[in-house]
Amino acid sequence: MKTQLNEALKIAIRLISQRDRTEEEIKKRLEKKGISEKDITETIQYLKQKGFIDDRKFVHKAEKIAEDRFLGKIGLQNYLMKKGIHKELIDTLPDIDETNIALRLIERKKYLIKDASVEKKKAKIAGFLLRRGFSWDTVNKCLKSFEKGGS
Repeated sequence: MKTQLNEALKIAIRLISQRDRTEEEIKKRLEKKGISEKDITETIQYLKQKGFIDDRKFVHKAEKIAEDRFLGKIGLQNYLMKKGIHKELIDTLPDIDETNIALRLIERKKYLIKDASVEKKKAKIAGFLLRRGFSWDTVNKCLKSFEKGGS
């Protein structure tokens, strides 16, 4: 019985050493490996006690996540929900600079729209940003910026 708990801890630490994980991510991975519910609970308690798992810290890194993954606020909220973060924590998200992130994303994806008409370019940009979870307000700001820049 101790060996399964040790195995669970070993797996969890390996996962955490690769990148930050949420409590729910660790739980699902351990369940997938066939670890018992009791051992999963003990492992997660131990990791939380030692500070290796902290969903609050994960949420506080939200701006970096949004920048790295080019997500708007809605996209970021969806991403965090998929990671198993509770809604109460998601509601405490710090504000992110959506416009800056969206403009950087457009700059990176410019090659996809180079041969389209201006209206098609605007439609493609709007659709792309909306699918990434940016607000309509941000999309409109980016389209106005695009019109001024004439990319």
